[in-house]
Amino acid sequence: MKKKFIVIISLIVIVALFLFFYSFYSEKEHSNSQYSLSQEEINLLQDGDIILRHGFGLVSDIIVKSLKEKYDVSHCGIVCKNNKGKINVIHSVSQTLSDVDGIQLHEIDRFVKDSRKNSIIVVRYKPPLKKKQSCISEKAKYYLAKEIPFDNSFDIEDSTEFYCSELLWKIILTEYKKDIFKYELAEKNEYLKLKVFWDTAYFDVIINHHLSLINS
Repeated sequence: MKKKFIVIISLIVIVALFLFFYSFYSEKEHSNSQYSLSQEEINLLQDGDIILRHGFGLVSDIIVKSLKEKYDVSHCGIVCKNNKGKINVIHSVSQTLSDVDGIQLHEIDRFVKDSRKNSIIVVRYKPPLKKKQSCISEKAKYYLAKEIPFDNSFDIEDSTEFYCSELLWKIILTEYKKDIFKYELAEKNEYLKLKVFWDTAYFDVIINHHLSLINS
């Protein structure tokens, strides 16, 4: 019994030390980050574009490892330009990772700085000819004003809360009557993946920093 107790305590200590050092080095890497978009890339951004990234921290790394997608991304948001040309990102984040729970707004520079280097992807939805892409950002502002909380249950049937990609899915479904998760919903948990956002059937890829890693 004593030996079993010692083993359990040892495992707890090892896990605690792992989490401490993982968090320490991740936070150090984050604080030293100088990651940004070039001015040429900033000029490419349009209102309603969708931006994806791989964030810092254990949760982001676990998401990337579990999704096992073509590109290592763990989060997404919506590019919003105001009438003065200032660029922000509206996205949904859990209170476990943010001071604010749910839908929130950050400046584009902060959103990129909070991303691991060379992880940014920007895509543009291919809307019907008679409806502008700016509908995406306008609807995002609507949900931002409603202070919708983060969907920790990842329940896509519940529209009272949104996780990051669920927000985008809901907006496109509402504004364009297009279900971009149509096929993913048929498979268990496939709708949690982000691969649909670089599917050229729905989106044009505007910026992809992962290609610099692939080509290096």
